[in-house]
Amino acid sequence: MQVHKGRIHLGHFHIFVGDLSSEVNDATLYACFSTYPSCSDARVMWDNKTGRSRGYGFVSFRNQQEAETAITEMTGKWLGSRQIRCNWATKTNAEEKQETDNHNAVVLTNGGSSNAAMEANQDTGSKENPENNPDFTTVYVGNLGHEVNRDELHRHFYNLGVGAIEEVRVQQEKGFGFIRYSTHGEAALAIQMANGLVVRGKPIKCSWGNK
Repeated sequence: MQVHKGRIHLGHFHIFVGDLSSEVNDATLYACFSTYPSCSDARVMWDNKTGRSRGYGFVSFRNQQEAETAITEMTGKWLGSRQIRCNWATKTNAEEKQETDNHNAVVLTNGGSSNAAMEANQDTGSKENPENNPDFTTVYVGNLGHEVNRDELHRHFYNLGVGAIEEVRVQQEKGFGFIRYSTHGEAALAIQMANGLVVRGKPIKCSWGNK
């Protein structure tokens, strides 16, 4: 499975929506994009510590052309008290290699997961920056309850709809696991969407795992 300009072969195309005002929630964001018939889902990313919006979200479409049109037409539109900006949620690995400036290269640069990525680097002893290295396709998932098994973790990440899951490993007694995707872009989007997701009453922590 490949991610090409926001496309995944599950039949959905994800776009990133930034500069959201604090009052915008999932329903508001969906209503804004529901004028496009193939719009299927909208999610605002929230900060678990503060309970406030992180100021961005993701909108999914079943039709690639409508997703492209939405990016063009909705960028600069007012939603709540701010003008929003739209772009593809992920870029191809080739595009990521070509970009020396990592601004918007992967979704993580727009969010608050850079510290988690740095911690992952320290844990692995790697000097590489996984956010910009297409060889990294594995998501580390921490703060798991001991009752969460491989099948349950797979189900939660499968429901994100960001791409093909190639492998799931769980260390139940240690409370962590790993999800391996087929591409770097899919893993980056999964980290952004799943970080802070509550599983059995505990917010999980997602960052980059080993290559």
